[in-house]
Amino acid sequence: MNGKTNKILKASFILLCVSWYSRLLSAVSIIVLARNLTRDDFGILAGCFIVQGFFNVLSNVGSGQYLIRKSSISEHDINAAWTINFLSRVMVALLIYLLSEPAAQYMQIPEMGLVLKVMSLSAVFIGLQNPAINLKIKQLDYSKLSVLEIVTKSISSTASVVIAMMFHTYWAVVIAGLLYNGLYALGSQFIVRQKLKFVIDNINVQWQFSKWILLKGVINYIKVAFDKVIVGKFYSVSELGLYNFANEASVTALQFVITPINKVLYPSLSDYVDDNQRLLDKVYKSIVVLSCIYIPVVFGGVYLANIIVPSVFGEQWRDATPLFQAFLVMTFSRMIVGVLTDVFTLTGEVKKQFFYEALTSVLFLLIILAVSSANLYDFAVYRTLVAYLMLAALFVALNRIISISMLKTARLVVPFIVGSLVMLVVVYGMQLVFITAVPLLNLLVYILVGALAYGGTTMLFVFYLKRISQEYDFLYKTFIRPFVNILKRRLLPQSSH
Repeated sequence: MNGKTNKILKASFILLCVSWYSRLLSAVSIIVLARNLTRDDFGILAGCFIVQGFFNVLSNVGSGQYLIRKSSISEHDINAAWTINFLSRVMVALLIYLLSEPAAQYMQIPEMGLVLKVMSLSAVFIGLQNPAINLKIKQLDYSKLSVLEIVTKSISSTASVVIAMMFHTYWAVVIAGLLYNGLYALGSQFIVRQKLKFVIDNINVQWQFSKWILLKGVINYIKVAFDKVIVGKFYSVSELGLYNFANEASVTALQFVITPINKVLYPSLSDYVDDNQRLLDKVYKSIVVLSCIYIPVVFGGVYLANIIVPSVFGEQWRDATPLFQAFLVMTFSRMIVGVLTDVFTLTGEVKKQFFYEALTSVLFLLIILAVSSANLYDFAVYRTLVAYLMLAALFVALNRIISISMLKTARLVVPFIVGSLVMLVVVYGMQLVFITAVPLLNLLVYILVGALAYGGTTMLFVFYLKRISQEYDFLYKTFIRPFVNILKRRLLPQSSH
């Protein structure tokens, strides 16, 4: 492997470890919150995050993406990025504070008013983050950033758990969010030691890039959150809480495994912005690696959802199982979209991305409004189907830029689907012979046996297919062969000389 690949793998390993730790804390927080808060509490939080998320999108001017994409970054670039980001975040904080009561009235959730006022502080904290940390991201240097993430996540998650267990209130989540953003902003200043100052001259260069990121974000947010707006407006607060809980629980696996890899993908793919053919090759390989890891999670999670939801989160959430299954299926499309949308930015086609987002958002709005009278579970299924329709549209749009093929992508993930089906057959057989009175023990055994079945089946597929596919050859040489060699050294006795 060359130096670049080694660096990417090292960065991926660091991020995976940090993300696993971070997501472990998040998972514990979700479990504690689920067992100590009511559906109405989750509904109130969902309403607040809908409003806060929209205004946060208004302040996301893509400064980090702009800096990572540049071949060389000057001190002025960093100051300009901080100026644009800080001013936009302060403006958003004021908007959230001033519009908190009207938003609460519109969503018919009175408790939202005070919560939104307090949450507006998070926007200011985010604006105080030092954009120079993107230099370390671009260089794939995650050592100090990892320490910062571990410290801030540990403190905020501990606060959330303690407050929830002691007071059984949704303020546990609000306070944890403020702590996380405030501590991260403070820590970013110590990590890079980059002195910041306001600059006005020449920030127009960044704004030409940022304005399309902002507009794209606003349009894209419609597809991310408008379904929750509909649920909040036309369903009860309790149903909104059920819907929000199922959504949050389903994305835990995606964030646990895939998010750190995606953090590495963007800066690593930035080396190929001037060569569309090589960029396309790297995108296919990225999709293969991510799908190999995540497809069995989706299949296994859906199949075992009847055990996972009540035994992990509590019997009071059993009604959320069908929602959890639908949203877990949707997370796979979100994973692929996360890789593909970076291509727009990497190739500088943010304007085209805006038009794509605008057109698909209109389609999304029309469909979601058309099914808003359905019951909550059918509504969740429609939401999932729409997500895959949007993914197909994304392939069509990107085909004009880097000639990516939806058919080839579908072929590339077939071995992982087959491996997942074999896994389910093995788990089904295991369920016939291994049942205890402890649901969590059953779940752990099924997961372990299923992982072994999937791993063995998939390695065989990749071993034989690597001769005819460079994507599988990359997966084999970069991940599977090193893993097998480690197992051999650990399990087999060394030959004597």
